[in-house]
Amino acid sequence: MHELSVCQALLRQVAQLVQSRGASVVESITVEVGPLCGIEPMLLANAFWIMRAGSCAAQAALFIEETSVTVGCVSCGAQSQTAPNRLTCAACGGFRTRIVAGDELRLRRVELRAPEPVTV
Repeated sequence: MHELSVCQALLRQVAQLVQSRGASVVESITVEVGPLCGIEPMLLANAFWIMRAGSCAAQAALFIEETSVTVGCVSCGAQSQTAPNRLTCAACGGFRTRIVAGDELRLRRVELRAPEPVTV
């Protein structure tokens, strides 16, 4: 289950953001997952619940935005959405396509809470 190692890398990225922004708490994390990226969203969510314990994101919510597959046709130039197992052009039916979207795994948003000011 490589989703655990993906979560480790994700939490390292979030920890760097927390440190660089001087935040105290991570409220939520939003990731974008394409169907061709090799990550199963449910397994990623399960791995997150395990890996977040003891981290800066221990109480954070994870939101997963699943994207669709978009291909660009080399023959006719059209872009169209398609199923992950059928990478053909919707306009001309051609098989000479390139993936435009759908293979990404991207950290989209991290909501942080700044520490409360201390008054003396």
